[in-house]
Amino acid sequence: MRFAAGLALALFAFVGAHVAREAARGSSTGKQDVVEPPYTPSASVAPFVSFGYREALADLLYIRLRGYFGNYRGTTGESIVSLGEATAALDPRFQHAYYFAANATTAAETGADQQAKLRAVGLLEKGISEFPDDWRMLHLAGQIYIQDLQSDDEGQRRAWRERGIQLIESAIRKPGAPVESAMWAAALRSRLGQKQRAIEGLRELLLTTSDEAARKRMIAALAKIEDADSAVVAAEVLEMRRKFEDEWKGTRPAVNASMYLLIGAPLKPGFDMTDLATGGRDLIIDTGQFEKLEPVE
Repeated sequence: MRFAAGLALALFAFVGAHVAREAARGSSTGKQDVVEPPYTPSASVAPFVSFGYREALADLLYIRLRGYFGNYRGTTGESIVSLGEATAALDPRFQHAYYFAANATTAAETGADQQAKLRAVGLLEKGISEFPDDWRMLHLAGQIYIQDLQSDDEGQRRAWRERGIQLIESAIRKPGAPVESAMWAAALRSRLGQKQRAIEGLRELLLTTSDEAARKRMIAALAKIEDADSAVVAAEVLEMRRKFEDEWKGTRPAVNASMYLLIGAPLKPGFDMTDLATGGRDLIIDTGQFEKLEPVE
């Protein structure tokens, strides 16, 4: 155990010294040409070569990732996403590593091919499973699915666009997300022939948005999709919002507007859970006709 710990510390010291030397060289001469991609253990191997110091090695690989992407010319998307995958494998709760690695992969000067982008969006999907409320990861994954992934198969392209729109629509419902993304998602839905879903999505967000400027832009986008007058749409939305707020604040004032949209009003007093199973039909005193079965011989 002592030998393994010593070996791990030696490995970290070596990697750390290499990072510091390259960073110092880059700061004195500006960006350098890449001689060869940095060594990166695979995501499956990285936890074993850490000798138990997973978070420490994750930190060092992340530092290497930041230095490699920022200090060199000719960085490759494959090398960047490999560093991100190894970092996430070592520390799945390293939140920023997912976003930075995926974003840097798509922005790499070379090697940002289809395979690298698929790996980048796969890394984001793992990050989303760990941090489902991170709107930036949701939004970036949606962008990659919609804009970056290409295929000659129309079915595959449509599946990627559909998944991308789902992620964008999820992102805009998270705290801190830009409202403008809602209009982009609605436009994409319309382009895919899903006009009603685009309208419903915008109307739902208009009920919960408090930003007046953003609301005006969404009303204009909604009027364009519905091919209606903006003033008419604004009046309809104002009436919808008034009714929504009255119902929300009158029944569940303790929850926020987005949560109320999800759970709705409280159930009426005296609600019988068995009504869900029987459809409200009383099986004991119901005299309706039942299917007659043949006797078992």
